[in-house]
Amino acid sequence: MIRPTTIPQTLDELIIEHGVAREALRLGFYHHKFLARGLRGVRPAADLSKIFWRKVELETYIDMLRVNLIGGTGGLLSHAPRRVQSALILIDGFQPEGITQLIQDSVFMFPHLGVLSTVQPEMAYEVFEKDAVVRLGCCISPRGPVIYEDKGEKLEEVVEDELIKVELTMRDGGVKTESLNLGEMRRIPLLVGEFVDVKITPHERCDMGLGLGKTVTAKVEGGVAGIIIDARGRPRILPEDREEMKRTLVRWLKVLTAYPEALIKRFEDG
Repeated sequence: MIRPTTIPQTLDELIIEHGVAREALRLGFYHHKFLARGLRGVRPAADLSKIFWRKVELETYIDMLRVNLIGGTGGLLSHAPRRVQSALILIDGFQPEGITQLIQDSVFMFPHLGVLSTVQPEMAYEVFEKDAVVRLGCCISPRGPVIYEDKGEKLEEVVEDELIKVELTMRDGGVKTESLNLGEMRRIPLLVGEFVDVKITPHERCDMGLGLGKTVTAKVEGGVAGIIIDARGRPRILPEDREEMKRTLVRWLKVLTAYPEALIKRFEDG
């Protein structure tokens, strides 16, 4: 807080800064959703589709299944040594649902280009496309699993079989299949400008945008971080036991190769 413009000097400081960034995004987004809501005292129309979803503590107009792009700006993301770190910060902060493209500001140019666009819109757009935007990749994550409620008590049904199955048809015609259980993540390399057809089948208690258990097909673009399949649950589910939580967090960082292997091993060793 005393020197906000300084950058981390060690990997430990980098980890701490990225952790603070996740919490800042989460709280900022929560406040934004708090403002984007209906009027108090107005009774909404009945919606049977919401009966079986968990009760959220915040009613908002923002539906993450309808958000198909998330962009991040600021020096922290621009200075991240690995682009996958930026992608993970955005994913953890906003918890996207469905299929979401992730982009970031290359060197904190977005605000300046916004001003430039008022006088030179074509020039601003060209710089935006060619120099400012870094295409991080795509996040695939289902909403759920569902928590049923019975007589006011929450009854969580554990999903022990696969939470999501993703079939990717590559450019050479080959098909790559990824099946993830609850709490797992997977990173698939796919470069900027490369497109693949995906077929996504969520668990019967999860939703990819068409309803519970409904299969979704789409064409997605890669990026410097590739395609990230996030089956950690929405809202994200973390173990309550502290040691188990630590092992889980380390496993996610290791799967995504977000930080140097030596640092991850040090975390694993305690």
